[in-house]
Amino acid sequence: MRASRRRILVKSLLVLASLFMVVITACSGKLSSTNSQPSPAAAPKSTPQNGAGQQTQNASAAGEATGSYTANGETVVLKYAYAGRGLRFGEDSIIVLVTDQPIPPEAVAEEIKSQTMLLDKKIRGLEYVFSKDGYWVRFHPSQYQESKSTQLKDYSITNDVVKGTDEGGGELTNGKYERSVKFVAKINN
Repeated sequence: MRASRRRILVKSLLVLASLFMVVITACSGKLSSTNSQPSPAAAPKSTPQNGAGQQTQNASAAGEATGSYTANGETVVLKYAYAGRGLRFGEDSIIVLVTDQPIPPEAVAEEIKSQTMLLDKKIRGLEYVFSKDGYWVRFHPSQYQESKSTQLKDYSITNDVVKGTDEGGGELTNGKYERSVKFVAKINN
């Protein structure tokens, strides 16, 4: 009897989580900007940077990031970028982790797969999932999430190196969650 109730509870939670993702995805398409690129492998746009402050400095070497995010009034400076391929939301995706602390080389593949260090609050950062239809980003440790039906500014993948610039001014949260980051990461296969 107890196991049956537990299975029903687990199934109910899975259904609720699925519905939540559908609602978030549907709403984000209506609220996102009109900047669109057809696929994650789209060619980079040649938009000049404004050059103001650390947030828009060039991330020049694979594995590097510049910028920061703010969550609940706390600003976190981001310095490191990691990328890999994986199945997310039922489709093949590129996953990028942009963090404040380095991830040990032997832990990168597992961190991309399951975000153990981020979820355990050993490191802080942004988790991006890029698919053919847009991208999703989650703030760690706050767990705030956004999805967009467009791609990032300057997003590209060339020779297994993924690059992108994200400027999220917190329009949907009245500035509670903001991000300004540029990253370059070699895809960990």
